[in-house]
Amino acid sequence: MTRIFKTLSFLLVGSAILGAQPSNLTRDEVSVIKKKLVAIVDALGQPPKGYVKEDEDFSLPTDFSKVGNTSMYWPVHASAQVKFGGGADKIQKKTEKESEDYEKKMAEAQAKGNYEALGKLAQEMQKKMGEAQVKVIEAKKEPINVSISFNSNPGQTIDPDAVVFEKPGVLALKFKENEADEKIRIAVYFDPVSLKDTKQLSRVDLALPQEGIKSKTGVLNATIEFTGPSAEVEQWAKAIAANKVLAQIDKK
Repeated sequence: MTRIFKTLSFLLVGSAILGAQPSNLTRDEVSVIKKKLVAIVDALGQPPKGYVKEDEDFSLPTDFSKVGNTSMYWPVHASAQVKFGGGADKIQKKTEKESEDYEKKMAEAQAKGNYEALGKLAQEMQKKMGEAQVKVIEAKKEPINVSISFNSNPGQTIDPDAVVFEKPGVLALKFKENEADEKIRIAVYFDPVSLKDTKQLSRVDLALPQEGIKSKTGVLNATIEFTGPSAEVEQWAKAIAANKVLAQIDKK
């Protein structure tokens, strides 16, 4: 009898644990979240002069969880990482491909005994490679990394001297990253509720509701962080389309 009771207890506890496990989001639900991230990447606008997008990576949710036995959901987390640079790697790869093409043509000319063509190709190759090397050097820039996150809860004291800009629902703060090379980080917080009146706040607290939300894919706040050279990063952060970012946030 004791063994049966223990077995039943184990099954009941096991069932309760399984009931609390997260369930999978559908592909369409994940698409809803990714589209919002992509919309915010677009809202960044054009990068500073001389910069191009070099890399982009999305971290998307696959599961959702309910709040206890209610019909409400815990907000899911999602993020995107985007790197901008001068495009030196792209130019270098293109140069290497051109070099291989020239070497192939030169080998063919040599095989045919066409030394006039061989000399011409060698001169062209030397000129092209020299020009390309200059472009690679010019394209080497201090990278700018942009991080976008949904439904995070950053807690940050607001230093009045660190405020870059603010408007209803939006607050941007500047942080020194490296004294030596003037590298900075600017965090731009978006929350129509928590940041409704930023002038009244001494701290950023994008708290998420403990009772949960009605939608599996709901986005209640967003944070964009720029890290890179001071002048470029600050100018770019001020130019983002804040209203387009706020448009991706759902009502609480």
